Amino acid sequence: MAGPLLVIGSVNYDLIFRHARLPQAGETISGTELFESCGGKGANQAVAAVRCRGHLGNAAPPVLFGGAVGNDAHAAAQRRVFEEDELDTRYLLVLDDCHTGLSAVWVEAATGDNRIMNSPGANSRLTADALAAAPIEEAGLLLIQNETPADGVRSAIERAHGANVPVIWNPAPIDAGSDPGIDPGQIAWVTPNEVECAVLLGRPGERIDAASSADAASELLDLGYRGAALTLGPAGVMLAQPGSAPTLVPAPKVDAIDTTGAGDAFNGAFAAALLGSADSRKAALFGVRYASDSVTRRGTQTSFARW
Repeated sequence: MAGPLLVIGSVNYDLIFRHARLPQAGETISGTELFESCGGKGANQAVAAVRCRGHLGNAAPPVLFGGAVGNDAHAAAQRRVFEEDELDTRYLLVLDDCHTGLSAVWVEAATGDNRIMNSPGANSRLTADALAAAPIEEAGLLLIQNETPADGVRSAIERAHGANVPVIWNPAPIDAGSDPGIDPGQIAWVTPNEVECAVLLGRPGERIDAASSADAASELLDLGYRGAALTLGPAGVMLAQPGSAPTLVPAPKVDAIDTTGAGDAFNGAFAAALLGSADSRKAALFGVRYASDSVTRRGTQTSFARW
């Protein structure tokens, strides 16, 4: 594959509350830790893709990011991170009339599990028209998620498909009411987690577990996706491609502190490695190792190591 890795997606500023346990409905818990971090699925995946490149050597691709932020302090913090990582952000829109996306994240200290609420702000402006100038047709690989308007996601994927640019679609977040109607045949790799996979398979409310993940990955191929990388948390990733049986790419055992952003770490590293190599299993293994390392530190982008 020739050309850069183009990541399109959301930018959020994360307020992360770390609790001994998660609150119940109507309950207030005090005495918790507050940690602030730049985030958003698109920005996270772009930063991960840039920071992991040291391990890829000559195969490391250039990374471009397209998204939207407000003209505020949260955007300034994220742009400083982009500058430190030397991420190409010439296609990042700065809007004066809305705020940068903001997320509140609750993390359970004992398990590292999280719950997230989000106000999209400028992310809601990343429509097909706003992406008109993005160099999708010149990319070597497009990595895109589901945290920005559906028409923009569909348009970017259709443009990439029309130009024979492979697409990794991370369908996060997604529920029965927010499926953007992507044509599976236009997706080189779909990368859902256990809950998102169930939605794609028409079984919202279920959660695919490790035992059923091989069958679920095969079902994704039956729907028309050309490749599936089903993320399974500490179990690793179930990888499926036509013509071969699904295989588990196991994750190393680590002491998880905070799982926030682990899926984004996988997607960014997987995309960067895949663009530099035709070996999807090696790329998935690289992504799994990078994501597993990220959960040993707090935050989202703050947990992504510069490899």
